[in-house]
Amino acid sequence: MQHAGATSGAHEHILTALQRLFTKAGYRTDRKHVPHSRGLKKTNLLIKDFQLQGVRDVIVDVTCHHEFRGSCANQQRNGEPSLLDVNGALDAAVKEKLDHYQHDYNDRNFFFLPAVTTTSERISGDFLRLLYILSHRQAANYFTRMGIIDPSPQAFKQRRGSHFYYNRAAIGLTCALATAMRIDIAPHERPRKKPPHHVPDPHHFRIPPHAHLHD
Repeated sequence: MQHAGATSGAHEHILTALQRLFTKAGYRTDRKHVPHSRGLKKTNLLIKDFQLQGVRDVIVDVTCHHEFRGSCANQQRNGEPSLLDVNGALDAAVKEKLDHYQHDYNDRNFFFLPAVTTTSERISGDFLRLLYILSHRQAANYFTRMGIIDPSPQAFKQRRGSHFYYNRAAIGLTCALATAMRIDIAPHERPRKKPPHHVPDPHHFRIPPHAHLHD
């Protein structure tokens, strides 16, 4: 899905962070050659050979949804939730993505997963489960590299938990920064003050006689 305006940089920021997590874990990813759906609609990220529920490749669509609304007529209503249900905005964004892409991509043997976050740093269940699965595999690969064939359940849980905490925190921090970027609307249109080109008067830096220290 294409984004424009104030949300474009924020969207790319989250997408880049997610791609880095999978690349760091050893998976091949692609953003330039993501397959189109049958309706020629395109998502954001292709994760190759991830093998999720018997499907080889996973296609992810990232979105950061704003779950509050404002009112020019009544400023007291600024900041109200867009939906009464606390999960309403998040669930609605997930449903919209699934309606757009899931059927077409699944028919083409791709596993489609919406990665939805909100400007209040909430994350959809499917996105969170994807990070958990990634963390589980990172833990398994860690013990394989260490030559430990059968780690204890406690050791494996601890390693998986450390990966999951890192992955979740990385996305959370990225979402916070992305929210701040969304607020910065049209920075190129704001007038910028040019720095002065004159050399400061050296007299401004002259120390008065009474300020000198005497032995």
